[in-house]
Amino acid sequence: MAGVFDRSVLLVTGKGGVGKSTVAASLARRAQADGKRVLLIEFESVSRMAPLFGLQEAPLEPVRLDKGLDLMGFDLLEALHGFAGDQLKVRALAKLALANKVVRGFFLAMPAIRSILFLYHLQRLEATHGPRGDRRWDLMICDMPTSGFVAGLFGVPAMVRMIFRVGPLAEVAESMSQLLFDPLRLGVVLVTLPEEMPVVETIELRHELRRRHGVDVAAIVVNGLYPELVDGDELAALSAVVAEPGLSSDDRHAAEQLLWAAEVMRGRAARARRVLPDLEHIAGETLVALPHLFRRKLHLDSIDALAARWRPDQRSAALRPRPPAGAVEVRP
Repeated sequence: MAGVFDRSVLLVTGKGGVGKSTVAASLARRAQADGKRVLLIEFESVSRMAPLFGLQEAPLEPVRLDKGLDLMGFDLLEALHGFAGDQLKVRALAKLALANKVVRGFFLAMPAIRSILFLYHLQRLEATHGPRGDRRWDLMICDMPTSGFVAGLFGVPAMVRMIFRVGPLAEVAESMSQLLFDPLRLGVVLVTLPEEMPVVETIELRHELRRRHGVDVAAIVVNGLYPELVDGDELAALSAVVAEPGLSSDDRHAAEQLLWAAEVMRGRAARARRVLPDLEHIAGETLVALPHLFRRKLHLDSIDALAARWRPDQRSAALRPRPPAGAVEVRP
């Protein structure tokens, strides 16, 4: 997995609700712990990383969170101003033009404008401040929207080239293309839950990226994998406790609740392992499993615990079968 972190840009994406932000944060903390200078870019307006360091939201300019770790957000209007300023060469002129509601509305109504502006902004950051620039950051990790948006990014350079065949924007399209399609510079990290629908969509997206764009993903992450906390013998022991005569109603109720929770957990772990072989088949050594953390709210220590899973000796631990539990005594 070291190759994942050798790139200068990682795009983290997946179906909504699979924990993309958590995975992006864990990637950033792992790379930071390994001595890399990291910029985490959050695309959505609600920041998941900023509150971990006492901030309300991700600022539009990079801010230092910790040694070797910076954070910034993405704003469409700010990106549009930056793009117009670069193209018109005079920032004051660009600001004056975009102050006109008609001009601003024209740009914002353009198809795929978010994709174009984000990709433009990203390639400028990478070229200026990445490993080929002033090396302000070794790695830029992008917490992206859902997978459909990321799949569409790879069609942006061709679309821009169709509209602008020559001139500065044609050169911009070429720079975008060089970043997107260089596997040594950019990698896509797909995130899924260990459930049938997200796994199917992840496999389809991986095939689409390869078939339509010739892009191989850098890693596939199974997030929230339930461990096998209870084996068959322990479940039988719990059932025996529930059926034992002479229990008080309170003890029986507590035992029934524990049995129900154990059955739910065992069922979820079993369902997860039924869908994993398909992912293991296509992902091989690029498959990473992150365990479900039984915490209502994830703090920085939780993110760091997940970050450790990216280490070669731990990354697939959650995929391995649960070892024999040994003698476990169950009491009411």
